[in-house]
Amino acid sequence: MSTFSGINQASRALTAAQRAMEVTGQNIANANTPGYSRQRVDQVSSVVADTGQWARQDVPGDGVQITGISRVADALAAATARQDSATAAEQKTTASVWAGIENALGDTGATGLSRDLADLSAAWNDLANAQGSQAADAAKALVLSRSRAVASTLNSMDSQLSAQFDGLVGQGRAVVDQANEAARRVADLNAVILRASSSGSIPNELLDQRDGYVNQLADLTGARVVQRENGLVDVYVGNGAIVSRDSVEPLTLVKTPASLSLESAKTTGRLTFTVAGSVVEPPAGQLKATLDAVNKTLPDQVNALDGFAAKLAGDVRTAHGTDVFTGTTAKSMAVDPAVVLNGSTGTSVDGAVAGAVVGALGTATTTWRGLTTDIAAKTQSADNRATLAQQVSLKSSAAREAVSGVSIDEEMTNLVSYQHAYSAAARVLTAIDEALDRLINRTGVVGR
Repeated sequence: MSTFSGINQASRALTAAQRAMEVTGQNIANANTPGYSRQRVDQVSSVVADTGQWARQDVPGDGVQITGISRVADALAAATARQDSATAAEQKTTASVWAGIENALGDTGATGLSRDLADLSAAWNDLANAQGSQAADAAKALVLSRSRAVASTLNSMDSQLSAQFDGLVGQGRAVVDQANEAARRVADLNAVILRASSSGSIPNELLDQRDGYVNQLADLTGARVVQRENGLVDVYVGNGAIVSRDSVEPLTLVKTPASLSLESAKTTGRLTFTVAGSVVEPPAGQLKATLDAVNKTLPDQVNALDGFAAKLAGDVRTAHGTDVFTGTTAKSMAVDPAVVLNGSTGTSVDGAVAGAVVGALGTATTTWRGLTTDIAAKTQSADNRATLAQQVSLKSSAAREAVSGVSIDEEMTNLVSYQHAYSAAARVLTAIDEALDRLINRTGVVGR
């Protein structure tokens, strides 16, 4: 190895150690930056030519060569974390929907429709036992008042479920807007990454930023990512490409009919999402939970509530002989303003009629308890699924961070190692400089 070859080796070693310290400093600076993936300097030993007239076999290599700065990431771990996060977002939204349904019913046993039905049953008993026209009139007024309370509670439940439905449709629109904005950012970053790669730049930080928006898209829509050449990605929602290289095909919310409401959703009304005019089915994320709630969960619950209201009105009609309640849905439930309670012409009320009505109310109470118990069980189940999905998501994120995250202890160890390498390379250069100085300036000089 020539003297100047040694200088070249030492220079390369200094450059490699300096670059490694710079990258380590970048990692430490971004240790708490969300979405940052740690980087490392890729280097290989540089070999000298081993053929030709002047080739020699007794020389070392030609030093070290930097081949690039790589971004430490595991594609499988990242994809798994993204999918699990989308599932957690879906289950969290679903749990929120069921909590809203339970709150709309507002039934704790001591309050709500259960209490109203118990009070109405007690009023009918009082009417059956009323003695004298004055007592009977007071009891009948109480029956009518408490019947109106039952109807009003059912009306309120329907109103709250309708408000929740409208809120979810609005939430769907907001999610679509957020998803389209994130898709636009992904497409823009695709274009910048392509330009950077083509010019020889290292786009590691741009890749981190793009991953952040892709993860946001996954949480919102359950989007999946397809890797393309030159570091680009396409993003799909269902079978629709919302991002293709540097172009975006917006996600669109479609209401059928345009005035979609809970009332129309009970029959043929639907909420759908389209990409390029084709209907897409979000596989996970907030959008899937919203879609399921609007198209199935809430319509099913209000249909069950309507069924209960219709049965209550019919059973009381059968027991009483005439209508007390009018309407066949929770929304239309009311007390017939022209109702005449059986037994009003006498000083006492027909006990058999009152007993039959009390029996009908008892059956209704049992049915209602079954409905509320079922909703409570589904709400609890949704909460459990959301908790479990969140735990799985946290574990997946931890697995991704174990690969891509910055460990301060590890980086500090690397920093010390690179610092020593830099010092050693500098010492080699100093030794060669001293040798050259002696060779050039002192060889052949006779001391006096």
